[in-house]
Amino acid sequence: MLSIRGAITAAENVREEILAAAEELLNEIIGANTLTNEQIISIIFTVTEDLDAAYPAEAARRLGIVQAGLLCMRDMYVKNSLQRCIRVIVFAENGKSQSEAVHIYLREAQILRKDLARTCAVAIDGPSGVGKSTLAKALAKELSFIYVDTGAMYRAAAVYYMRLATWPERDESVLSDMRISIEYIDGVQHIFLNGEDVTDQLRTKEVTFASSAKISVNRAVREKLLYLQREIAQKNNVIMDGRDIGTRVLPWAQVKIYLDADIHTRTLRRLNDIIGGDYETVKKEIESRDYRDSHREHDPLTKAEDAIYLDTGNMSLDEVKQKALDLIREGIAVSLSRGIT
Repeated sequence: MLSIRGAITAAENVREEILAAAEELLNEIIGANTLTNEQIISIIFTVTEDLDAAYPAEAARRLGIVQAGLLCMRDMYVKNSLQRCIRVIVFAENGKSQSEAVHIYLREAQILRKDLARTCAVAIDGPSGVGKSTLAKALAKELSFIYVDTGAMYRAAAVYYMRLATWPERDESVLSDMRISIEYIDGVQHIFLNGEDVTDQLRTKEVTFASSAKISVNRAVREKLLYLQREIAQKNNVIMDGRDIGTRVLPWAQVKIYLDADIHTRTLRRLNDIIGGDYETVKKEIESRDYRDSHREHDPLTKAEDAIYLDTGNMSLDEVKQKALDLIREGIAVSLSRGIT
């Protein structure tokens, strides 16, 4: 008999979200282990104390698992443990040995068993102008990973709202009509907004300011983009850069790097990226951006506790790239050899 473990997190304590998360987890377990409903003998569900809007066992019934014994229990409370977590143990008989069982951990629950992650995630965080995107692109090319520019996704959301001549704090309802996707064309990342390639529109000063001051501070926007970013990471090996990747978007990332540099170095780097820039003006813009990012109410810029701090002020891109590659390869090796239970 197989004993298959799994876990997933729910976005919020709402009935349909709990059931949707439980269904997603069960579907993944059934598919990965090539089970039929009739082969499932019983399922034990546990939920953390902050989930009480629904019994996750109802999700199993929705999937047609009607013969198996189902049990829902409250998870043991441990200080600082993962919140809104649904865990399962599925007992089944399909002729396979226990060593063949495929255990599934999804969403934030991947942090519970990094060694069982089916994809690899690298999180790169840091303030504006520190070289996150440049480094992430170089690493993705070297490792054949997917590069995900989260900043570009927020800029696309800014374009969306600017076209509507409104902002999220005035109208969150239009978010349901906003679709942002990433595609690679000839090896270059392109951002699509409702089917239109808007990549060339994302780097203007107006869009950059709106993204920081109006878009990234809005919780509803952040939640919508968070789902997409995590979905990409669950299906691909990714290198993702931003300001809350290691703390919020991909807390389960096998490798987390926090880039930093002094304000003078960052100003000079930003001047190399723009035409006709003035040193003092650019410096003030970076300082203002730093303040907004670190003081925003939702998911502010901060270094994850398990992130590796890397000061790039006196390093060339090649030096930073090589150091990061060493950290990534070491981190992946450690993750594969020692899981977190």
